[in-house]
Amino acid sequence: MFNKNILRILAISAILILGLSAVSSVMAAESTSKMKVSSSGIKNGKIDKKYGMYSSVKDKNGIPKISIPLTVKNAPKKTKYYAVYMYDNNVPWVHWLAVNYKSKTFTEDASRKKASSMIQGKNSFGTIGYGGPTPPDKTHTYTIKVYALKSKVSLSKGFSYSQFKKVTNGKILSTATIKGKYVK
Repeated sequence: MFNKNILRILAISAILILGLSAVSSVMAAESTSKMKVSSSGIKNGKIDKKYGMYSSVKDKNGIPKISIPLTVKNAPKKTKYYAVYMYDNNVPWVHWLAVNYKSKTFTEDASRKKASSMIQGKNSFGTIGYGGPTPPDKTHTYTIKVYALKSKVSLSKGFSYSQFKKVTNGKILSTATIKGKYVK
């Protein structure tokens, strides 16, 4: 009887150890596949001219309005929404802020064509939505950061970057960044 109980305990222990090992292997595999963002609007490190100052679509103040397409891959499984923040690396200038977007694909001109599918903040031009690159002096580098969010964030149309940082704190599952230069 004593030997049978010891054998059962050993068998159960072996099963638990093997099971935990398999679970940790799966978790390690998930954590190594990082979220990535890409854009067909950035080729060879350069942002296509149509997404900035040479765009044929501008608002009444001359601000480029066709937002750059973005595709997210390897987002965490618990991702419910996406957010985007585009800014100029050369000067403190916000070009696009958007939250609560459900799709992992921001199609070209999503800022206007899918505006009802997201809440957009105010850019540094003072308008809501996308305002494309307009480097005043030379080629500038732009960073586009996409956030995978675990839940919807509570922001109103026209929110600022500081409001964005405050409400996304604790809700970000992962981020991915892409950079591109806009040639003047």
